[in-house]
Parts: sequence; C-alpha cells; structure tokens
Amino acid sequence: MKTRPLHIKRAARLTFVALTLGFLVGCGAAPTAPVVDHPASPARAAVTAQTDGLLGTLVSTVGSTVGGVVNLLVRTLKIVGGIGGTLTNGRWRVTVPDGAVTGDATVSLGVVNQGSLTCQLEIAPASLNHFDTTPVTLTVDCSGVQPNQLRDYTIFWLDPSTNQWVPVAGSTVNLTNRTVSAPLKHFSTYRVGPKDSKASW
Repeated sequence: MKTRPLHIKRAARLTFVALTLGFLVGCGAAPTAPVVDHPASPARAAVTAQTDGLLGTLVSTVGSTVGGVVNLLVRTLKIVGGIGGTLTNGRWRVTVPDGAVTGDATVSLGVVNQGSLTCQLEIAPASLNHFDTTPVTLTVDCSGVQPNQLRDYTIFWLDPSTNQWVPVAGSTVNLTNRTVSAPLKHFSTYRVGPKDSKASW
C-alpha cells in the first residue's frame, strides 16, 4: 500500500484546520449565526423598551426623576416637519397641534405609574421648549374624583427656580368627561389637584 509523504500529510492537515477556522469565524458573523445571550450591563438592564403603534411612540423605563422618584415610565412621540400628534401615558395626555413645533422633535411624557398624579414633559432639542403662538394642551383623566370636588381642580407646574407648584393659567375642568386641561407654553413637571390646597387627590 502506497503512503503519502509526511510533508503532504501536514500540509493537508493545516489546510483542513485553516478552512475549518475560516468557516467558524464566517458563521459567527453571518445572519444565521446562533444567538448568544450575554448578561446585560447595569446600564442596559435599567432600560426596557417596547414599540407601540404607528406614531413612533416608545415605552421605556428610564432613570429620570420627578420629585426624587426614579424609573419613570416614559412614552415618546416623534414630530416630523412640525406635524403634531397626541401622546398618552397613564391618565395624562398631551396634544401637540400642527405648527406648535418647528421642524423635527421628540416629545417625552413620563409618569411614575399608570395612575400617577404627576407627569414630566420634555422635548428634544431643548431649544424648542416654547410654544408662544400655538399652545400645547395637557389633559388629565380625573374620573375617580366626584364632580363637586373636581370643579375646584387645576393643573400645576413645578417652578424649578423656587421648587414651588404654580397653577397653570387657563386650566379648565370638564365635568362631563371628568378631565382637567391646561394650555402649555412650555414643558416642565406637572401635577393635578385642588386649587386651594395644591395637594394631590
């Protein structure tokens, strides 16, 4: 029986190893590569997201703060070319009319939970945080409040310079729908409650 020379056997083995390694590396980068779960970093684990609907909204838990509370449930709305939209999160709803924002922007509405009495509104870029000619409307569902109490409710905004809750001018109560609404000229942190006590319900 005829045997191959030793140098031919070694060359064949090296060629086989090289081809095998090349295949494995290529497979790892291919679209059909197996999915490997890696432990999430603390920063990645702190953020969970889920898309919702066709308006480009996003639901995520983020490390923002409202009154010292972290991990808000945040929904965002992409505004393109100044075309407005509506964003709802829990009992809060913000309506951005066409033309209130110039160009493209991202509006964020954050709450501590779905029944939260406080919400945080933000817009990016921050230079667009003014609605001088076309106000934005913020509405909160107060269906759990009796009409005789609800008639005295208003929406407040948190003035960061004084850390005081200030009534939003133009707040109105709709006793039929059990809602409180206010026109906004800028985004901030907002709260709903009785006018006299400035307390939550």
